[in-house]
Amino acid sequence: MPTSTSLLDGVTHIILLGTDFRPPAEGWRTDTMILVSVDPDEKLVSMVSIPRDLYVAIPGFGKTRLNLADNIGEAEDYPGGGPDLLKDTLEKNLGLTFDRFVRIDFQAFADVVNILGGIDVDVRCPTELWVPNMKDPGEYLLYRTIPAGMLHMDGDLALIYCRCRAHTPVFDRDRRQREVLLAIRNRVLELGVPGLLPRLFELLESMDLHMQTDLEAGEIVALAQLLTQIPLHNFSQSMIDLSLAPEWTTSEGAWVMLPDRQLIKQSMAERLVPSTWEEETLAAEGTRIAVDNGTAIEGFASQIADRLVASGYSVVEVGKDDRLDAVETSIISHVGTNSTLERLQEYFGVSADNVRYEPDWLSGVSIRVILGTDAQPLCP
Repeated sequence: MPTSTSLLDGVTHIILLGTDFRPPAEGWRTDTMILVSVDPDEKLVSMVSIPRDLYVAIPGFGKTRLNLADNIGEAEDYPGGGPDLLKDTLEKNLGLTFDRFVRIDFQAFADVVNILGGIDVDVRCPTELWVPNMKDPGEYLLYRTIPAGMLHMDGDLALIYCRCRAHTPVFDRDRRQREVLLAIRNRVLELGVPGLLPRLFELLESMDLHMQTDLEAGEIVALAQLLTQIPLHNFSQSMIDLSLAPEWTTSEGAWVMLPDRQLIKQSMAERLVPSTWEEETLAAEGTRIAVDNGTAIEGFASQIADRLVASGYSVVEVGKDDRLDAVETSIISHVGTNSTLERLQEYFGVSADNVRYEPDWLSGVSIRVILGTDAQPLCP
């Protein structure tokens, strides 16, 4: 196995596997698969959701859903176990590979979130969470309706938010899982070393019981240090959708996706792309931005501020406007016009009539965005 230094000499690919393993049952399905690629030189991270319903040829075991490959490899004593069978399956069917794996079950996931003190998740779309009706198999009950906005979640809610598939679009769950991953990353950064140390024993104990990985301790430390140095706007998200794997129905009547290996390989080759000229210009200007909530939507300013930061903007202040009934978003510039102002106008669709110039060279911010209800993002 390579040392932690050689692992980070080039682009590293790590697959995150979430299973529904529940003792005393021995088998499981890998219902969450996210390929995380890290480029240490360009300081880039890519997260690609791989659907559980891909219909693939598992080497030596015939055709079935991808989410069975890991368990089959363990149960059938495949050389290298489940992760190696999954790797061979991905390479054969999708042209993808990975260097390391992390497998975690639902209990560990919930434990980690709780040990961290919960996480703040950017809920991009209103979401209905439905859970199985234990008294009537095949039926679901509405557990909770979650509005769009920033929401603090404990481990149980975060787990349901990640797992819920009923009454939601096909790929909505994959998006929610990536949202939660970023929220965990943000919480870890927020706590820092002083905040993590008191929780370290609990984290290690839960991971020892519920997590498997071939990452060495030194590699985990090196990756953790690197991820703290990569800005949020250098994290990209994507998924293998129906344009890369069209839907199909098996002879048994099951809904699956047929991966197009060439299209997927071409698409994935473009996932780690350095900053564009526009993004570099934005960073070079370093314009200090304030975001004020001009609506009654709770947490709206924090949600939009996080998205601006993820897009490379420098948001230094989040607050509320004096009025909370704004319909149209407006912008106040204290430093005249620049590329950042122009991009913000385009980002929010703000007309020239809603941009005011109020020179104030002593202000701690250069641009103030006052959010109206028209800034509510469209759901994917």
